[in-house]
Amino acid sequence: MISVYIKLLVLLLLLILAPFLISICFVAMKMAISLYRTMASLRTNASSQNIFVVILRFLENFFGSMSTGVGAGFISALLFKYSTLGVENLYNLESCLFVVFPYFSYMLAEGFGLSGIVSILFTGIVMKRYTFSNLSEDSQRFTAALFHLLSSLAETFVFIYMGFDIAMERQSWSHIGFIFFSVVSFTLTL
Repeated sequence: MISVYIKLLVLLLLLILAPFLISICFVAMKMAISLYRTMASLRTNASSQNIFVVILRFLENFFGSMSTGVGAGFISALLFKYSTLGVENLYNLESCLFVVFPYFSYMLAEGFGLSGIVSILFTGIVMKRYTFSNLSEDSQRFTAALFHLLSSLAETFVFIYMGFDIAMERQSWSHIGFIFFSVVSFTLTL
């Protein structure tokens, strides 16, 4: 019952603060994933490890994943800068390679036992800054439209899932004040 109210409050906050929160949430989520992996390895290896070893493992996981992502991003930037993929009808190949590089970064990081999601985050940051400007104009338009489509679909699926989850739970209408506050806040955001 309380989880429904928490979900509604989170949904409301996402609608109001979405542009600002998205960048902060990605970084916090990536840090949480690295910290979870560190703590999970600590739990499976129940020995008398001190806090410095835990911190060292966390930093190793995070900075290793970050380095893998940045490295893959710079390799893609160099590839697109010095190759001649932008000729005539090869913009499809350029766009496909642009989409494959984050997956390469993910697989490389997972192969090293690091966090692939953190690696993808930093690959995306580097590729947006350096690789995207090295694409041909047709490839830039196509990849921008493709990623806009994919992000809209992902956002739609998340909100559909949240809607189904809220609708399928048993509801209790005993908190009229909270419901009124939510409706007024949502109306004010429109």
